[in-house]
Amino acid sequence: MLFRYLQLLVILSIGLVSCNRTENQSKDLKKMEFVKVDSLVFDELQILNVLDYHPEQDIYLMVTKGVEGRYFIFNSDGGMLAEELLSEGPNAFGMVLHRAGFVGDEIMFVSDQEIFMYDLALKKLRKLPFEQDTRVRMIHTPLDNLNEVNIDDVSYGIANLSDKNLKEYPMDYFDTLNYFHLVNPADGSVIKGGKIDESSIFKQNYFYPGKHKPVYFSDIKSRQISLILPADSILFQYNKQLELVNKIKLKRKEPDQLFRVPMEMADREGFKSMGIDFALGGGFTQITGMGDAFIVEYTAGLAPEDNIQTEDYRERMAIMETRKVYYYPIEDGVQVGLPVLWDKPGKLKLGLGNNRYLHYADQAEIHKVEKEYQCYYIYELRPIGGKN
Repeated sequence: MLFRYLQLLVILSIGLVSCNRTENQSKDLKKMEFVKVDSLVFDELQILNVLDYHPEQDIYLMVTKGVEGRYFIFNSDGGMLAEELLSEGPNAFGMVLHRAGFVGDEIMFVSDQEIFMYDLALKKLRKLPFEQDTRVRMIHTPLDNLNEVNIDDVSYGIANLSDKNLKEYPMDYFDTLNYFHLVNPADGSVIKGGKIDESSIFKQNYFYPGKHKPVYFSDIKSRQISLILPADSILFQYNKQLELVNKIKLKRKEPDQLFRVPMEMADREGFKSMGIDFALGGGFTQITGMGDAFIVEYTAGLAPEDNIQTEDYRERMAIMETRKVYYYPIEDGVQVGLPVLWDKPGKLKLGLGNNRYLHYADQAEIHKVEKEYQCYYIYELRPIGGKN
């Protein structure tokens, strides 16, 4: 009887671990590399920012850089399907853009205190309230990717939480925080949920300034919704009911001098008095992919000896660009490869499926000679020495 009880206890324990596990498969991780396999080419002389990709329609959403706010829809053959000026006029949403992307067969533009829905011809359909404060307001330049969640055949957009610097952070800030705000594009209703657990460093009564804004990934093909906090080392995954179902431990790369402050000192004045330099700490900065296969971007911190103090903005940006970037490959809830060093200009912006990713950077950085068209390369993530 005792043996059967112990046997049942072991089975239950295995079940609990498998439903909410922390993985770090360092012994089995493959060495991988990014191989250039294709390109996205289109006849457009203006420099464009690529915002999102719709896998079922095989189309891209893009916008001109600068204040004009001219948006485009291109297909993968380089054909322009739609073009609209959305900064002014009856069809416009304005100039401030927090994030934009496809949600179902519509386009969601998250602007200042409002969300605007457009069709695939870039014609305005409706607007919805969006009452969240943001620290930075950008003109036609999003700070992160828009992510989509499909629940019972209804597509929702993930509207990130407020990242405004609060006057002070209560001690229970990260205990009560719902990390997901899912916006229904039909009527603006919001589903809230998703909490991190005690394995996160943010549950230890400390705040990590500049490294606390969550990074998300989900699309119409994803079975789970993923998030990681830049200063953390745990990738949390949730089901469509926003319940935590899986955790993946990612080993951070050096240099990584993170600054932390007690919660009771976590206000703007506290940061200033401590002279915190965010550049010394590494951070997880983006997740991109398709379905349940994606890469987690990590930007290492600066070494103190490389952190040259200068008042010149361009010099400072050039120094920041020297930080090393790595991509952690994830498939079906586990890390499958060693972090891959990315030594090219720009970043891997969008996942195109089949472990393929669109490389985005200024054209002058990508190409050695000037071209009369836009050309962005597509890279495939492959095991080193594996089959093509």
